[in-house]
Amino acid sequence: MVDNAEGEEVEPIPAKNEASDDVKQPVNVKPFKVKILFEARIGKIEEPKPVPISVFCEGRDTASFFTTNSRWREREELLGWVCQQRARAGFSVCIDKSILKRSYLTMQCERSGIYKPPKTKKKPNLEGIGSRKCNCLFRLKGFFDKDTNDWWLAMLCGMHNHDLDEKLLGHLIAGRLSAEEKKKVIDMTKSLTVPRNILTNLKQSSKESVTTIKQVYNVRTRWCKGERGNMTELQYLISKLVEHKYVYYTRCNSEETTLEDIFFAHPESIKLLNPFPTLLVMDSTYKTNNYRMTLFEIVGCTSTKITYSVGFAFLHFELEDNFTWALTIVKGLLSSKHNMPKVIVTDRDGALMNTAGTVFPETYTMLCFFILGRM
Repeated sequence: MVDNAEGEEVEPIPAKNEASDDVKQPVNVKPFKVKILFEARIGKIEEPKPVPISVFCEGRDTASFFTTNSRWREREELLGWVCQQRARAGFSVCIDKSILKRSYLTMQCERSGIYKPPKTKKKPNLEGIGSRKCNCLFRLKGFFDKDTNDWWLAMLCGMHNHDLDEKLLGHLIAGRLSAEEKKKVIDMTKSLTVPRNILTNLKQSSKESVTTIKQVYNVRTRWCKGERGNMTELQYLISKLVEHKYVYYTRCNSEETTLEDIFFAHPESIKLLNPFPTLLVMDSTYKTNNYRMTLFEIVGCTSTKITYSVGFAFLHFELEDNFTWALTIVKGLLSSKHNMPKVIVTDRDGALMNTAGTVFPETYTMLCFFILGRM
């Protein structure tokens, strides 16, 4: 105890370490402040999504499908046999390298390799976009033997690191059309064969075909664009009308910048119209072009009850003004004013019925019972 310690200075006594006789010096502790910079974000916390580099699953060996001692005279025969085997295995094969000088080709699975984005100045946004490429190891190599003048096949790797498909129907590569099949599609398109009948013909020619109707439409579209070139659909239509000597009339809007209506008729149809103008049937069809223009068709009937097409018109609107313009042209195609239609059959279109009575006042307008039955 220390008595009477008020007002006296007390020196700090250094502490002694019990284990040793070392004396620790007193430490003067001064308070200090630390400034911590942080940024507060308010929102939903989401877990980071893993970046898919490749897909790994249980390996599937398909070497037994391609192990053979067969030889082929032509390169196409070798590729045809490979396509048959890959369809049985459940995957698709594409050519990786093909060198004619050394006479060999390398084939791989369609999912081989790694996706490479296109080289553009602007970086593409690949967020949420996947790829079929998973660096599959499957490899085939075909060689040409110059001594025997035939091809033979070597299996380099038959393993897959992805699941195989049970069916290849609608597959992007497996359903691809060959050069002969594309030519057949184009020839049947020129003969005005509908796409579903073209697909049926392809299925009958090749029982192993997995082509879908979409691929038939794609071939038809590419061929049409190639025939049209840089012209638009209407420009190409007018060029064909001039080439085949059709009689056609056009009408633009008030500013004369946009074509609104076009009427065309074959010269033989005009020759049939003058002796057989008694009965005319008129109707409109939709979804025939990319411009959403109505196809207005006029059909006549001969004395032997055989129908013939009088003319066609693409109309921008189904108004009385548009129908008046088209029917006035039909009236002008008639050689005699006394040789006018006696009966006009239409559907239940008020604008067309009013126009027919105005342009042909002495003609009876009737409704088609067949069209009314479908309504």
